[in-house]
Amino acid sequence: MPELFKLKDKKFSEKDKEWQWTYQCLFTLIFNQIEIREITITDHYQQEHPDINNELILNLLTKLNEENLKPMKYEGKREPYEWEVIYDKNPYILFFWFNDYNPHGLWIRNCHRIN
Repeated sequence: MPELFKLKDKKFSEKDKEWQWTYQCLFTLIFNQIEIREITITDHYQQEHPDINNELILNLLTKLNEENLKPMKYEGKREPYEWEVIYDKNPYILFFWFNDYNPHGLWIRNCHRIN
């Protein structure tokens, strides 16, 4: 199986107090009719879900292609999305939004298995 993502950057954000990994999409990923070229995953999910890792999240994102979702109701400056997906016979939920500084990037905030 060819590589679908390439790690571009890994850094600790002093502002957000979290690790952030940015990956380049090496395939065409379309979400809400927008081509997604970058994915940033934060370590926020690891606080409560140590069974999840970046590789799993990237594998989930391969199933996001051609999805069209409406944002969740939220009273902040972002429009977050909540997406449920089955992967390897397990249900997961992913929380993300469009990157503030990159209209072709997704910012992955949280992921966990649905019980």
